[in-house]
Amino acid sequence: MYGILPQRISLYLFPASMLAAVYVHLPSLGEIPDTWLEFLPHVTYLVFIAGIFLSLHFNKSRAFFVVLMLILYYWYGFSTGAGCRGPSRICTALDYLLPGNIAIVCLMREKGLLTPAGRMRSVFLLLQLIMLVILARTGEALAGNQASVMAGKDFALFPGVEAPVLMFMGTCGIIAAIPTHARASLIDGAFLGVLAAVAMVRALPLGGDAATTVLLTSGLILLLSVLQESHNMAYRDDLTGLLSRRALNEQLAGLGRRYVIAMLDLDHFKRLNDSLGHDVGDQVLRMAAARIRTVGGGGKAYRYGGEEFTIVFPNRKVEDTLPCLEDLRSSIAAYHFHVRSPDRPDTVRQGQRKRSGGGESTHVGVTVSIGVAESSSCLRDPHDVMAVADAALYRAKQRGRNRISTAGRM
Repeated sequence: MYGILPQRISLYLFPASMLAAVYVHLPSLGEIPDTWLEFLPHVTYLVFIAGIFLSLHFNKSRAFFVVLMLILYYWYGFSTGAGCRGPSRICTALDYLLPGNIAIVCLMREKGLLTPAGRMRSVFLLLQLIMLVILARTGEALAGNQASVMAGKDFALFPGVEAPVLMFMGTCGIIAAIPTHARASLIDGAFLGVLAAVAMVRALPLGGDAATTVLLTSGLILLLSVLQESHNMAYRDDLTGLLSRRALNEQLAGLGRRYVIAMLDLDHFKRLNDSLGHDVGDQVLRMAAARIRTVGGGGKAYRYGGEEFTIVFPNRKVEDTLPCLEDLRSSIAAYHFHVRSPDRPDTVRQGQRKRSGGGESTHVGVTVSIGVAESSSCLRDPHDVMAVADAALYRAKQRGRNRISTAGRM
């Protein structure tokens, strides 16, 4: 979703840190009273059910299907404490179905539960459930022989675990990691966490309460990721990655007595949008937002709406913010945006060859006008300060654009 490196790293750190913390504390399970541990399976099911309801509420079909697979995996293999380690056909099938489904889900885009794509996924999952029922009804005797043939030799590092199972899980992890990194979605990162948890349960000698705890953690990872993703949808602008107007309103409600608000507007953006198209306009907005995000002076940037942005500087005076805003204005004005043409090269090498050979190219220059106002004894309400900053913004536009205007100043 967002191209910032720390945000991409957090996709992997969040599930990895939770699983690592749980693994370190697994030996402490023996110190917990048995009366408490009896509730562990019930808590696990409650987390899974909560994940289902949240997935339905926020229309996250991919998370919904992964939670259903987790419930099936846990219910058959680990809720009884035996573990999915016998020559059961269903155990063998689940070892392949769960990682395979996670990889497929990561390759898909979110389409919603009631869309044609969502219904097709439901049918696909239903067919898998029918296959598992058929396997359960055909008996276990023949399955033991077939499973031993399919399994091959065990890994020496993980005794009792079939080599194809771990190889398949590793392959699914690599497949899932590629779109996860490209898409930078918290939910996709949680899918990797679920896959890692299943691999831990399968590769390490975990059974009973230990396996339940790890799978419970995977459910929590998925549950929290759905909540965080939904929070981002509500409080972050999807196009630019900046915080949205809703987040701005909450920030304004919590400001102290001293602060500065700057209102920014891209000059002649409507003309650019009409002449070059909305796709180019979106590219320009993303470029401007990327620079506005880096403003110094402790400012926090928001997309106010359309081509208008807001920067809030808590505990600052106007004099403190003007150098930062001037650097921002000049950096946007100095940037020449290259418009991607419909016939742009397919590869980097073709693009380099085309640029070296000259030819026509379209560059767009963008400027920004800024209005600034600060709180005072006569101007305490943040919305009033914003209105004054907005009036200063229009003065900057009237005086030629590509400039900064402060309240009460020319």
